[in-house]
Amino acid sequence: MKITVKERQTLLDIALMTAGTVAAAIEIAEANGLSLTDELSDGQVLEVPEPTSAREAQIVRRYRAQGVEPATEASADDLGLCAYGGINFMGIEIDFEVS
Repeated sequence: MKITVKERQTLLDIALMTAGTVAAAIEIAEANGLSLTDELSDGQVLEVPEPTSAREAQIVRRYRAQGVEPATEASADDLGLCAYGGINFMGIEIDFEVS
């Protein structure tokens, strides 16, 4: 099955929406020559698996019935709201001193 990516969707969003589980993101990435961390483009077409269990199929049906199309990638505006600093943004021997 093929799906067209919408703005700000990630492989995890696509996996949950089309296969009912984020675990399918690995399979989707491999099938499309992508890495799990690759950014997707609006309009990009991906090959995606069908749900493999009754529970996953139920999740997909519910998403479709309710029109849920997750898009969780952070935008530049979102990142601008974050104050850059702290341990996650420091470099050893640059602005983080090890004693």
